[in-house]
Amino acid sequence: MIRREIELAEGERSWLLVSQVDHAHISGELTRQATEPFAHEVVEAITHHDDGWSEWEAAPRLNPEIGAPLSFLEMPLAESLVIWDNSIAAARKFGPLAGFIVTGHFYKLLSESDHRGEPGAVAWLAAKRKARTAWLDEWVRITPANTLDEARRAQQQLLIADLFSLWLCCDAPLAHEDGSILKQSTMKLRTEKLLDQYHFTTVGFGFRHATPDNPQEALAWVISVEPYPFQSPPLSLALNAVIVPAARYANWPELKAASREIELRWRLMPPVTPDL
Repeated sequence: MIRREIELAEGERSWLLVSQVDHAHISGELTRQATEPFAHEVVEAITHHDDGWSEWEAAPRLNPEIGAPLSFLEMPLAESLVIWDNSIAAARKFGPLAGFIVTGHFYKLLSESDHRGEPGAVAWLAAKRKARTAWLDEWVRITPANTLDEARRAQQQLLIADLFSLWLCCDAPLAHEDGSILKQSTMKLRTEKLLDQYHFTTVGFGFRHATPDNPQEALAWVISVEPYPFQSPPLSLALNAVIVPAARYANWPELKAASREIELRWRLMPPVTPDL
């Protein structure tokens, strides 16, 4: 789960909670709309690369220090491995390349983490190396067009689309906030290396309060992206998230009772060229 602390009104701190499953769907849409097209199997793999979170997010465990759901950056290794295995199984249904790139995504996360030397991690990495090799061999044998270069391009797209979507959910600045969850995390070096190839500028931001006619609150951004990597501008994206006052909750049912839905919307566009 993505957990972001935000302030919508003076002094009122809240937690914005975004499902990993929904974040991954945004990654998939970014890939579907990419200027350079990707195969259906790749789009579906990226769209569903976090499906393994669905069971955990139905009743998430809270961080006892703050009484909020554990962030994806705080997950214990044993729980992460179960989620990753379920995500890989969900992706593999779309084909061997899908299994290959989703496994590779989590393989790289673990192999670069502080947990990589733990016995459970070592065993998991060894098993996934074998699975990836088998799935790549299976995919390459389907047609001569299935090359190692294409597999690498698909793997790279999963990483880029994942980080792009995480930036939108975690770091797209509110009107009075400009912090970075990602660049303060253990993913800092990876995030900077990949997302520094894009320049994001927040052209507009708005918060829609609930009204009797429209009870759905919303946060909306207009963001220019340079270089613009999508087929046609603008690209509109949206998901439903949860917002809850920042407090120390005893359990998920208590937190859920205090929460409400909020829509997140992004409108991505090329850089604005000044009129001459």
